[in-house]
Amino acid sequence: MTFPDMIHDEKGRLIPESEQTAVWLLGGLAQVRVPGSATRNSFTVVQHTGNRGYNTPLHIHDYEDEVFIVLDGTLRMICDGEEHVAEAGTTMIVPRTVPHGFVTTSDDARFLTIHSTPQPDRRPQFDLFLEAEIPHAKTLTLPTEDVGGPDLDHIIALGTTYAYRYAGPPPAP
Repeated sequence: MTFPDMIHDEKGRLIPESEQTAVWLLGGLAQVRVPGSATRNSFTVVQHTGNRGYNTPLHIHDYEDEVFIVLDGTLRMICDGEEHVAEAGTTMIVPRTVPHGFVTTSDDARFLTIHSTPQPDRRPQFDLFLEAEIPHAKTLTLPTEDVGGPDLDHIIALGTTYAYRYAGPPPAP
């Protein structure tokens, strides 16, 4: 069963790891733990794993709020021009339309992002972006140099399709 085929179950649903989509994204592993299709498209949960330097450029989500929950490691986050150090156990809330980005500053990190949309007729765009545009990871490991996934220019070009905008270069570790 693939995520687009899943039907929301009013009684709840267990999503085994074998049904979760994973992609290699900007040098890290992004695993869709809860797809929008399982939540009536109200939110998506993605688990990220990356080594030092795993980052995203500064960007803006037009329709989604985003929450970062750091499980292991440390991230340096830029949110609306302010720098924050997010260590294991911390949570960062980023409202839609606020420029933000992150970089892993520890040897490695593991964190969740929750992408929500308050609009009942709009599916979380990050969910769609990962499903449609990013090749699936062959294994649940970090990518190697020969299988790194799409480049940053390609991801920036997709912004208008998935309601996000490039806002500046990624922070450095």
